[in-house]
Amino acid sequence: MEKQSSGSVPPAVAREQLRAVRQAHDASVRRAMARAGFILALSVFCGSQTVAPAYKGPGNVPTIIAVVWFLAELLKMSARNQWRPLRSWPKPEWGVTEVTLVCLAVLVGGVIGPHLLASHSNSAVASWGSGAAVAVIVAACLFAAKASYRRRASRAWQR
Repeated sequence: MEKQSSGSVPPAVAREQLRAVRQAHDASVRRAMARAGFILALSVFCGSQTVAPAYKGPGNVPTIIAVVWFLAELLKMSARNQWRPLRSWPKPEWGVTEVTLVCLAVLVGGVIGPHLLASHSNSAVASWGSGAAVAVIVAACLFAAKASYRRRASRAWQR
């Protein structure tokens, strides 16, 4: 029969503790990541900023919809955080890949789209097409950054 010292932990208790720590880590990772709706609202906002002002329509409807959607997603995130300040969320430790993808999304959505692609000389189809392209690129970059972070966070338990 195997003797256990007074300081050792039985295997069943160790498995239970490991399972609890994994669940807490997974919950922290989920809380630290942006929701899909938040990413989509942000990308639609960036795309609507790319559309030339001449083709936005009455009252800049796409921009208004994107801003309202973005604010609704922020409210959902705050509610999910029990209305504590969002700065109390867990801080993700991003790698080079995630930072690069987020910077690319900011560059395309904040600089290239509204400042270089939006032009009064574009036709309506070209203007809306470039807006859609910017929205897709921003969403793809942010979803790829999210997937990369999740993959890295899940590999921590496979060692």
